[in-house]
Amino acid sequence: MFTYPRTNVIESDEGFEVEIAGPSRVRYAERGRRMEIESELLLGPEPLVLYASSIRGWFPPHQHETITAVNRDRIVDNIRRAIRSKGLEIKVD
Repeated sequence: MFTYPRTNVIESDEGFEVEIAGPSRVRYAERGRRMEIESELLLGPEPLVLYASSIRGWFPPHQHETITAVNRDRIVDNIRRAIRSKGLEIKVD
């Protein structure tokens, strides 16, 4: 289940949060860890392009935790589900 506590913020009852932080950034958080992911807002049926290659690591103090391909796929899936909860789709590049 998703809730919308603030403008551009989507919280999941699974313990993660997605924030559209501007035209070129998505903020993602889970279990006390945070990161920013490069993105681009567009017009059309997929109004957000998410650049998965920019999912490289967490902000300190978790910067030493490795982001594996499995982690990256899970994060992308979480963001996709959160955005879908608003009736929108994303493109992943």
